[in-house]
Amino acid sequence: MATKLPEVDVVIVGLGWTGGILAKELTEAGLKVVALERGAMRTSENDYALPNIRDELRYVVRHDLMQNTARDTITVRNNPQQEALPMRKLGSFLPGEVVGGSAVHWSGHTWRWTDMEFKVRSNYEERYGKKFIPDDMTIQDWGISYAELEPYYDKFERTAAVSGKAGNLAGKIQDGGNPFEAPREREYPLPPLTPILASEMFSEAARNAGYHPFPRPSANASEPYTNPDGSKFGACQYCGYCQRFGCEANAKGSPHITVIPIAMARPNFELRTNSWVTRILKDSDGKRVTGVTYTNILNGEEFEQPASIVLLCAY
Repeated sequence: MATKLPEVDVVIVGLGWTGGILAKELTEAGLKVVALERGAMRTSENDYALPNIRDELRYVVRHDLMQNTARDTITVRNNPQQEALPMRKLGSFLPGEVVGGSAVHWSGHTWRWTDMEFKVRSNYEERYGKKFIPDDMTIQDWGISYAELEPYYDKFERTAAVSGKAGNLAGKIQDGGNPFEAPREREYPLPPLTPILASEMFSEAARNAGYHPFPRPSANASEPYTNPDGSKFGACQYCGYCQRFGCEANAKGSPHITVIPIAMARPNFELRTNSWVTRILKDSDGKRVTGVTYTNILNGEEFEQPASIVLLCAY
C-alpha cells in the first residue's frame, strides 16, 4: 500500500520552466509547495561542465537528459478507432527527465505567440465566414489576448536572458528586427547573438529577394548578464553544443540556474527527485482533485501526496 503523506497546499508534477516558475511564484506567496520530478538532480558545475558535456554519444545518441522510452512513454494514434501504440523512439519530441526538464537541453529558441494564434477561430471566421470551420473541428480561441500576456512575455525574457532585436516597439517598426511581430513595450534585455557567416550570407540573399531577415530571439546570453532575480549568466561561447546538451558557459536560459534555486532556498518548498507520478487522485464524486500517487523509482516505494492544488507541468 502507498504511504500517505501530510497534505500540502500545492503539488507540482515536473520541474522544468513551467513548474520552476510556479514553484518560485507560489512559494513567494507563502504556499507550502512540493515538486515531484521523475529525473535526478543535475547541476551546471557537476554535470554540464567541460569536457564531459560534449559527449555526443551520451547526449545526442543515447538521450541522457531525456525521457527513457524503454521504461515509459506516451502513446500515439491517428484517430479514435485505432489502437494507441507506444512511441518507443525519440525524434523531434524530446521530453526532458532531469531537474530543469527539457529546458536544460533546449536550444533557447524563444518566440512570442500573437493574436494570430490566440484568436485563431475568430480570425478564420472573420476571413472565411462561420461555416468555414467544420462542426466536428475543436479549434477555439484561447480566451486570452496578446496584450494581456505582453508583460509576462517581457518578464520571462528578462528571467531567461533572451537576446534579440525588437521589430515593433509600441507600434513603431524598428530597423533590423522582426517587422511582423506584435507590439512590445521595450527592447530585449540583451542584444542579438553575433551572426555567423552562414546567417550573414542568408540574410543578404533574403534582403536582395525583398524579404525582411532578422536575428531570431534566443535564450542564450550574448554578453554576461544578471537577471532581475539576481541569477547570473555567462556569455555565449558559440560552441554549438546547445540543443540536447546542458550549457557549459551558463549562458543558456534554463530554470535550474534561475527560478528553481530561488524556490529551493525557501523553507516552504520541497523537491523530491526520482519521483514518478502515476495517478491523479480525486474525491468521491470525481469533481475535485485531492492529490497524486507517485513511486520512488530508486526503490519502488509508493506514496500518496494529498494537496489542495495539483499542477501538471511535465513537458
